Amino acid sequence: MDDKRERTRQQLVSAAIDVFHDNGFQNTRVSDIVARAGLAQGTFYLHFKSKENIFNHICSEFKTMFLSLLDRSAADMFAGDCLETVRSSLNAFNRELIALFAANYKMAQLLFVEGRSYGGTFAQLFESIYSAFIEKIVAHLAIGREKGHIAFDDAETEAAFLIGLFDSSLFYFLRIRNQIDIDALSARMTDFMLGGLSKRD
Repeated sequence: MDDKRERTRQQLVSAAIDVFHDNGFQNTRVSDIVARAGLAQGTFYLHFKSKENIFNHICSEFKTMFLSLLDRSAADMFAGDCLETVRSSLNAFNRELIALFAANYKMAQLLFVEGRSYGGTFAQLFESIYSAFIEKIVAHLAIGREKGHIAFDDAETEAAFLIGLFDSSLFYFLRIRNQIDIDALSARMTDFMLGGLSKRD
């Protein structure tokens, strides 16, 4: 794809993210997207088949970024030889995850809020990102338990609680409070997670 075509495509994607965020998926028309992008309606169809197609593209892009972060950063979460090393690694992961959501909040909202409201491909994307998160976190929780850093009865349940923690708290601060202190929130999340997973006598 040449540079001009790619710039036009990204212009449409950026406009679509804004319009979907402002209007919601159901209330958005292709004409709204091209108007926001300052492009002719015919240009849209050179890049995307429909508003569903561009919505799916946006959600897939965020999913790719999210899973890439998990693959890159989650592996060391509980692999340290002492609890302080685990705390540092977990805090670094939390910080990266929060920063990803903060930098791409509108994209994240489309997937986690709008995406979960519709069936078909959108529901599959939403479910796949949750399932991938849980699968990867379960594996890393098992490492932490083997090393004696944490304790729990059911790794899948703990992982589901963790993604719920991320999901709810991030959208509270980003959507309702409209502000977020990444360092403070990541440190608090780390303390909360380690407290909930701490070894019990």
